[in-house]
Amino acid sequence: MENYNLHDYISILMRRKVEFLVTFGVLLLGAVIFSAMWSTYRTSATIQIQAPDIPEGVTAPMGANAVSFMEALADQRIQQIQQKVTATSTLVEIITKFNLYQNEREISPITEVVEKMRKKIKLDLVSTELSNPASASRMSAGQLAAIAFTISFKYSDALITQQVTDELVSRFLDEDLKQRRTKARETAAFLATQIDVLERSMAEQEGKVAEFRRQHPHSRPEALAFNQQMAATTGVSLQDIDRQLNALEQSRGALRSQLASVDPYSRVIADGQVLTTPAIQLKALQSRYSTLLGQYGASHPDVVKLGRQIDALRAESGVAADGDTLSAQIADMRANLAAAERTYGTNHPDVTSLRSQLRALERQAASADRVAGKQGTVKKDADNPAYLMLVSQLQAADSQFQALSAQRDALRKQREHYERLVAETPMVEQEYAALARDYDNSQLRYREMKEKKQAADMNEQMEQGRKAERLVVIESAELPTRTNPPRPLLLAAGIILSVVGGFGAVAAAEAMSRSIHGTYHLASLVGVPPLVAVPLISTQEERNDRRRLQKRAVIAASVVVLVVLVVIDRAVMPLDVLSSVIANRLGLF
Repeated sequence: MENYNLHDYISILMRRKVEFLVTFGVLLLGAVIFSAMWSTYRTSATIQIQAPDIPEGVTAPMGANAVSFMEALADQRIQQIQQKVTATSTLVEIITKFNLYQNEREISPITEVVEKMRKKIKLDLVSTELSNPASASRMSAGQLAAIAFTISFKYSDALITQQVTDELVSRFLDEDLKQRRTKARETAAFLATQIDVLERSMAEQEGKVAEFRRQHPHSRPEALAFNQQMAATTGVSLQDIDRQLNALEQSRGALRSQLASVDPYSRVIADGQVLTTPAIQLKALQSRYSTLLGQYGASHPDVVKLGRQIDALRAESGVAADGDTLSAQIADMRANLAAAERTYGTNHPDVTSLRSQLRALERQAASADRVAGKQGTVKKDADNPAYLMLVSQLQAADSQFQALSAQRDALRKQREHYERLVAETPMVEQEYAALARDYDNSQLRYREMKEKKQAADMNEQMEQGRKAERLVVIESAELPTRTNPPRPLLLAAGIILSVVGGFGAVAAAEAMSRSIHGTYHLASLVGVPPLVAVPLISTQEERNDRRRLQKRAVIAASVVVLVVLVVIDRAVMPLDVLSSVIANRLGLF
């Protein structure tokens, strides 16, 4: 057929007009019937993501990014809500409520019916472009900066389609409100719990810091400079006191030397005789006592009497025994006792007597030491003015020496105290820094939690007052008046399909025919063109027969159509009503 020209194609179409018309008519009738019976409707509702009534920066914590704190792009949340709304349990409730898919539920499991309904639900995001490439790179083309979305449903009944769409929209809004309020409430409760934990932790840390301060009141890092300064100042004061003590010790030595060389008593001559002092009398009695003690022993009446006189004179005058003299006598007595023991033995009467004398001298020396410890070397009954002046100077020097010594001991203890505090400061500083760091971190986290808690409380109040970000229906689902796809579109597609089918039937019939039509067909079969082509010559009678046959067919078809119209008008409905219904069904007006 590649050698056919336009005239040949027209000839084939005219020759196969019956096949074309039959196939075209059957397919067109089927398309009209299918279009008239098509009753699938789709309706949709548009829901906007309403921005908060209060600026986001007001409810965000200090220093936080308001865009990151609030959900600027809500596409993920919409997808989550869609998963819950289109869950099996939810769709089963909707199917049962509106009695959807009655026939399918009788022959198929409910899961298959739910899956079929889920495919009929469609959600489309209404997006806008973002100027921030970083934000745009994290989003897909359909999810970029969602500002609204549409939800639609397809079903065979227009009214039920609208009702189910409204039901889906209502469940979307309820689920969104529930999620946001639950999230706000749980966030506030969680932050309150965390704040309570932090408050208890901070109270415990404050107790540790207070206890640490109480245990180390003067060795904290802030007192290091003061302790170092006080230690240095105390050292300088100690050096000064040591110099004063050295000078005072030299002065005391000089005074003692002068005091030893001055007679404490003034000589008084009366009636040509020198009156001795109690000290001189006491020395004389002590010398006599030692002689008698060696001769008669300690129990002799003269020795006992002389001892009483010495004690009475010492108590009366307050003069202590001369320690140096007693020490010399004790040393001599010990030497004599040792010599006597070597000569006579330990039990000889002379040895026993010497041993008694030694014990008596030792008792005197001990008594003299006690008196000297109480009264010192100063003679109470001294009356020499020079001696008394030296004694006064020596006593003043002794008092000053004792005061300086006490002050030096106090300063030494004070310096040791400050040096110990300085040495303890690094370890105390390390421990205190650890406690302070933990406490500062807790305070910082506490402030952040308080700010977040305040923001969470404000968000919860905004959610309760419907002033936060929310879903708002800006276009409700309308009652669909046209099918999906529209019937005119289906009818146009049916007409095109009918024409294509008619041409296909002509091509098939021509391909299966074994007759020869035209010189080109004959030349293609035999390989050579014919010498001459004789056209079909119809007689007048044949032409008259064809005209009569055509007139009869037209009359018969008209009669059949007229009879059918009369039957429909009388038995079914008036023709004007029928024409309006058909036009409405086809969506012509």
